Amino acid sequence: MNSKLNVAYSFSWLLPSGDTAQVRSIIESLRQYAIDSGSESVSDVIVLTGNEAQAARPDADHFVLFTAIIPNARSEGGPQRYGLGFSPEEKSWTWSGVVRVSSFREISGMMVHAASLGVFVGTTFAGMLMEYRRNAEGEIEVEQRPAFDWTDF
Repeated sequence: MNSKLNVAYSFSWLLPSGDTAQVRSIIESLRQYAIDSGSESVSDVIVLTGNEAQAARPDADHFVLFTAIIPNARSEGGPQRYGLGFSPEEKSWTWSGVVRVSSFREISGMMVHAASLGVFVGTTFAGMLMEYRRNAEGEIEVEQRPAFDWTDF
C-alpha cells in the first residue's frame, strides 16, 4: 500500500427506503466487494438495534454495518465502518464517513458499487462534490461540481 495518505475523502450514503433485510443484502454485497478488492480486516456484517443502535447515534434505531481497511484508504484509529443506519425521524437509511486516501481507485469503486445497489452516494474531495446514482435504466450517473462557491473567499 502507498504510504502517502494525503487527501481527505468524505462520503455520505442515502437509501430513502427499505427494510432491514434489504439493507442487510446491500451491506453484504458491499462487504463482498471490499473482500474482492483486497481489503484488509473485513469484519462480518453487524446489526445493531435498540439501545445498541442509539449508543452509536441517538436518533437511529437500526444499523447494519461492517468494518474494513480499503486499499489506499485509511481512517484514524483503525478500520473504517461502512453501513447504513435507519433514523425514524428522517425515515431513511444514511451513513457518512471520512478516509484519507493515496489513490481514489478502490474507494471510488466502492462508491460506484454502492450506487449500483440503489444507494445515493455523495463524496467530497479536493474541493469537488461528486454524486453517484443509479438511473431508471440501471446505469450509474455521476455528477461533479465545485463543493462550494469559489468567489466566497
